[in-house]
Order: sequence, then C-alpha cells, then structure tokens
Amino acid sequence: KYAELVVLKELDREVRSSYELQYTASDRGVPSRTGTTLLKINVADSNDNSPIFDKSSYVINLPESSPVGTLLIDLNATDLDEGTNAKIVYSFSSHVSPKIMETFRINPDSGHLTLVRRVDYETMSSYDIDVQAQDMGPNSMPAHCKILVKVGDVNDNKPDISINLMSSQGNGDAAYISEASALDTFVALVRVEDMDSGLNGEVAISLDKCESRSDLLWALMGALVFLW
Repeated sequence: KYAELVVLKELDREVRSSYELQYTASDRGVPSRTGTTLLKINVADSNDNSPIFDKSSYVINLPESSPVGTLLIDLNATDLDEGTNAKIVYSFSSHVSPKIMETFRINPDSGHLTLVRRVDYETMSSYDIDVQAQDMGPNSMPAHCKILVKVGDVNDNKPDISINLMSSQGNGDAAYISEASALDTFVALVRVEDMDSGLNGEVAISLDKCESRSDLLWALMGALVFLW
C-alpha cells in the first residue's frame, strides 16, 4: 500500500528552506495500532535571484591630486541564493571605454573600485562608470550600478603670460615706442591664462618692477599703456 506526497504550491527556499512532516498510520483492528515517522524535507536552491546593489547609482568626488591606489568606493551587492548561486563577481560593464579601464580598477571579489592612473581635471573633469555584479550560478542575470566620478580641481597650474607687442624690432622680444607718444598710447596686449577652475583659475596681474625713475610711467588697464 502506497501514498504519494506531492507539491501543491510553489516552493521558495528564501522564504522557507525546510519542512518536517509527521506521518501516522493506523490499522482498523481492535484495539487499533498506530505507527509514526518523521520526514524532513530540505528545499534545494535554484538560481532564481539576481544580485542587488545597495544603491543603483553613486556620485564620488575625487581630487585630481589623489594618488594611485586611492579607494573610491567599496561596492556591495547581495544575492539571496546560496552556494555558487550567491557567489558574486564584480566587473566593468562590457561597454565601458578603454579610458576608464586604464584609469580605474575593480576588484572582482571585493568590489573595491580603486585608482590606477592619476586623473587630470583639465583633461577630463568626470567619468561615467558602469559596473555589474553577477553570480556564478547557471543562467545568471547581472545587476548594474552607475558611478559618476567628479574630478575636483586643485591649483596645479600656474598662470601663463603672453604679450602681443604693438611694435617691435629685431627678434621681437621688446616693444619700441616713440618718446613723443601721447598718454594712453597702446604698447602691448598682455594675455594671462590659467588652466585651473574657480578661484584657482582667477588671475590678478600687476607690475612688480619698472626700470625707470620713481614716477609712475606704466599702468595695466587690461592693456599696457604709456603714462606720464
């Protein structure tokens, strides 16, 4: 004599991983005799869960002076499955640019995103990085996370001064002006450029020394002019 035990509802190991069923069999004799047994059922895991990141996106501020090896973020993804179905491997998404892979590294086991090449605000001020977490189980589906790295400017560039002369002779390294020149006569256009941003790129220019008598002969007014 047999009785079949069948599943009537869907099982979910993540909700309940085991069951204990007690069976009792009674005969119809007088007096009745009974026998009992206990059946334990363990629900085996199937790879029905994908990894989940703590957050779907992050914004990281990275000073351009940061040294190689700087840890940007410790990514964390979790998977409700068990065993190899819950073993997570981190990587860059397949469409990230070679520039990103040359500049950053992600540890496949820990999810640590680190700097492997110095960044330069004046060359690239931000990086959009797509990272994925995928479990080692069959038919796995990766989870994705977006990381925006904003490179912070530091004052690593000095002002560059260039001078366009009104008139010059010889090799052009000096301006020539007639002693009969009137006041406010244009002598040279002074151009100052600083590659930094914000206050780091704001420049004040001044005349430090003049090889002349103590009277004020020269002034900067956006352009260099001749005063008496």
